[in-house]
Amino acid sequence: MDSPGKPLPKAALPDPLTASVPLFDPAQMPLRTWCAGSREDPLTGLITFPDFHSHIPRALAAALAEGELVGLAIGDVDGLKEHVEQANATDPTCYGHLAGNQVMARLGAATRSWFHTQPWQYGCAATFGGDEVIIAATLDNASAFHRAVAELRDRLADELPVRVSFALTVASTEHLPANREQSGWKHVFTDALLAATDKCLFATKSARRARGGEGGVIAVTQPPLPGPTAPARDPRTLLPLPAGTEQLHVLARPLDTGGHRMLLLPCTGPAGLRGKRLRVTHPDGRARTAVAVSMRGQAAISIPDEPPTALPAGAPGIALTLQPIRERADRGVPDDLAAALDRADLDWAVLPGHEQAQMLHLITESATTDIRTARITATIDAVATRTRS
Repeated sequence: MDSPGKPLPKAALPDPLTASVPLFDPAQMPLRTWCAGSREDPLTGLITFPDFHSHIPRALAAALAEGELVGLAIGDVDGLKEHVEQANATDPTCYGHLAGNQVMARLGAATRSWFHTQPWQYGCAATFGGDEVIIAATLDNASAFHRAVAELRDRLADELPVRVSFALTVASTEHLPANREQSGWKHVFTDALLAATDKCLFATKSARRARGGEGGVIAVTQPPLPGPTAPARDPRTLLPLPAGTEQLHVLARPLDTGGHRMLLLPCTGPAGLRGKRLRVTHPDGRARTAVAVSMRGQAAISIPDEPPTALPAGAPGIALTLQPIRERADRGVPDDLAAALDRADLDWAVLPGHEQAQMLHLITESATTDIRTARITATIDAVATRTRS
């Protein structure tokens, strides 16, 4: 008989989460030196944000102090709430939030696989909030980072039932604060980079919803500079302006140049005095033609005086979509050839001058309409071939 007053020992209760937590191979953690020793998020297999936030400030500061470039990208699942509600209403075998977990688990698996194909010497991938992923890495230039994030975006679009939109920024030594003696400056600096990227993501997603466009976009912003004056930018942190049929989503920052209101783009300025003509779409869906000029090596466009372009109080910038405008064909090009080039969206200038002269001679000397049509068709084929090569 048990002694009175002594409670019976309690049997250990089974942990209801044990069976639902996947086991990840530590060797597959998405990190390369940075954040070593971090815990993994049990759902995605990415680094947990608390550990990322604890380790990354020292890593970023050290890399930038050594002259490295650091890329930072935040990805957010588009329409996850709607997907969860749809699954809850239509799938009798799945309650909605489980569908959300499945999306995030697949997102983590795809991100881990993508991360291990990247050439970065230093980097990591972590969770960020409920349905976000964050990427940090050292890199050669902004274009390489943009291409890498686009590859991840496309892979996620293939493997998930929803799209994932990203915002990214690229920092260099010039972005480090001048006063680095104060305690805790590394965390303050890192939080400023995260905030700039996150605000770019929010602004771009808000503009996309207002225009009714698709998700899965990549927006580019600039890190805040420490001083009031903007020096010449490190060209490695800037993307080239879009060309061909490309679209580029950016967060443009206002700049007052002494009476001229401009928007700075996170892009390299065009060469020459004429600038580059762009089709610029504003958050409200309005599109206009603007000329990008170079300001100390960085692209900028003027701000029209129309009220819709006014920057809201406290906003980090204006979410714009940039598209190139193909310059009109030379005046010597016949109207029917120019119309055929426009229909095919081809640039006559890709042909060398002597080839242009030969083809124009054959077209203008055509004896019949049928011969002229056939020679224009052959010319279009030649321009298309040269464009692809």
